Amino acid sequence: MLRHIPLGGMYNLRDLGGYPVPGGGETLWEKLLRGDNPEHLTEEDLQWLLDRDITTVIDLRSEAETRRKPDQLSSQPDFHYFHCPLLSEGDGMPNLETDVGQGYFRMLDGSDLVAKALRTVAAAPAGVLFHCTAGKDRTGLMAAMLLGLAGVERADLLADYQVSETYLADIIRQIKTKVPTLSAFAGASKAEYLSDCLDLLEEKYGSVSGYLRAIGLTEEELTALRGKLLPPDHTKGGPVFG
Repeated sequence: MLRHIPLGGMYNLRDLGGYPVPGGGETLWEKLLRGDNPEHLTEEDLQWLLDRDITTVIDLRSEAETRRKPDQLSSQPDFHYFHCPLLSEGDGMPNLETDVGQGYFRMLDGSDLVAKALRTVAAAPAGVLFHCTAGKDRTGLMAAMLLGLAGVERADLLADYQVSETYLADIIRQIKTKVPTLSAFAGASKAEYLSDCLDLLEEKYGSVSGYLRAIGLTEEELTALRGKLLPPDHTKGGPVFG
């Protein structure tokens, strides 16, 4: 199975399968993909997704971002496209590196936008590809909530988040040559960013599942989300972390 998936012009497309879960086993492959904006996909790339029944696409970007660079899959008849922005128009990430974790938490805290995106994942009839622009911040938070709910250990959540920096390194270098004023930590995905966010989330909500219940997800929706990543015998009980 491929963790990092080379499709079209996507730099940071990855599978959430293969992470160990409590009770043995691992998260399911080819069910949930996280990525950057789908573009330059060939017919073969589209068929790769269709062969795996990954037909629901969730775009976490703002309205302005979708206008500037439309999601290629949004116009494909075999895919079901949903626009679920995780930031309100005008919101953005912090300017200071020390505030990134808090900025992530503010994005999550009591958010109807996050609830809508996760409900869309839960309701999807088959596989899901969710993405933002680079597949790092908003996509990374979605991935952390899904993996955390499935019971994946924090070390693996952080590793899944951290590797974005590796896959985005070339494109970030290109951008910095054109935009020298870009912040020094642009493109970074240090483990402490997400760890700080998870500390704040656990302090307020107790766990990922506690957070998801607080933003309005039902037990049926939580079971459906677990079912996207866990074998049937793992989906009923509450996992250790989630």
